[in-house]
Amino acid sequence: MGLSVTGRLSLKRVSAAFAVLLSLSAVPAFAQETGALPVAQHNRQKIVVLDGTLAPSKHDDTRANAYFTIRNDDDSDHLLKGITSPACSTITAHHTNQEQTQATNDLFSHLALPHNSDMIFPVSGYHLLCGGVQQGLQIGQKVPFTFEFLDGDSITIGFTVEAAK
Repeated sequence: MGLSVTGRLSLKRVSAAFAVLLSLSAVPAFAQETGALPVAQHNRQKIVVLDGTLAPSKHDDTRANAYFTIRNDDDSDHLLKGITSPACSTITAHHTNQEQTQATNDLFSHLALPHNSDMIFPVSGYHLLCGGVQQGLQIGQKVPFTFEFLDGDSITIGFTVEAAK
């Protein structure tokens, strides 16, 4: 019995060590893969996401602000149901000059995209707030952001990291 307990403990230690090594090896792979991300992408619903930039916060190194344009070239309205990125543990909306509310926070989880329209999320207005930044951001790096739509379609583009704002 002593051997099987030791064997199990050793197997647990080996599994834990393997998991640590695997997680460390994933970081360089993420950095290598992001260089090939498109800076704009069109999906089958005729929705385009473009001009994505990500700027670390000057005030909090665990946050970054993202700015982008989303365009609906379709003759039908569509619904954005979420945005994700491996660089962010949370994604919310933020307005530069307005009080933050729960409705503002949830903007990107149910955003109607009117037909044949552009929506711009600039520095001076509503934009995306990336919380819990998971890695150091390097200027010029491409960080993947995935936009998910109600019908299950999605778009992933690379947001270019800029200087802190």
